[in-house]
Amino acid sequence: MKKNFLIVAFLLLSSSILAQQPKTILVVYYSSSGNTQLMAEAIAEGATSVEDVKVKLLRTDEASEKDILDADAIIIGSPVYNASVAPAVMEYINSWPFEGKPLKNKLGAAFSTGGGISIGEELVLQQLIQAMLIQGMIIVGGDQTESAFGASGITGEAPFDKGKLAPIFLEKGFGLGKRVAEVTKKFNP
Repeated sequence: MKKNFLIVAFLLLSSSILAQQPKTILVVYYSSSGNTQLMAEAIAEGATSVEDVKVKLLRTDEASEKDILDADAIIIGSPVYNASVAPAVMEYINSWPFEGKPLKNKLGAAFSTGGGISIGEELVLQQLIQAMLIQGMIIVGGDQTESAFGASGITGEAPFDKGKLAPIFLEKGFGLGKRVAEVTKKFNP
């Protein structure tokens, strides 16, 4: 009887400790002008606003395979390059481990920045989402109808031609980060 009690107590304690492990969200990006970095920082801030969530904010050239494998969710961002994902981001995605599908069932989300309205932000979001779907990841969109594919922002066309992301876009980034963190906690209790 005492032995059974100890086993049950150990199992309860173990599950309690495991349940308390913070969830890790990897926010990874490439930025040439600094605007994609600003969006990444807003996303990281949104994710860290959720209790028991740890965020790793890294550039694509800093993120290791271990960072990818250890993350419960990956949020990836790119500036728009000719209506496409930046080459540095595609190079990073192409380095992800594929054999055995180690990213299968991880959560994923996307963000982009571009120089003008209709210059390709949604195309970049869709390309990033496609790359994650190929890996078997589960996609999480933004917290608003206007950010269904993820967060995006523009900087080079009126009325958003101030050279830096307007607060409305950073709010969408914050919302995406917060939503991914909340879903990660529900999906991976």
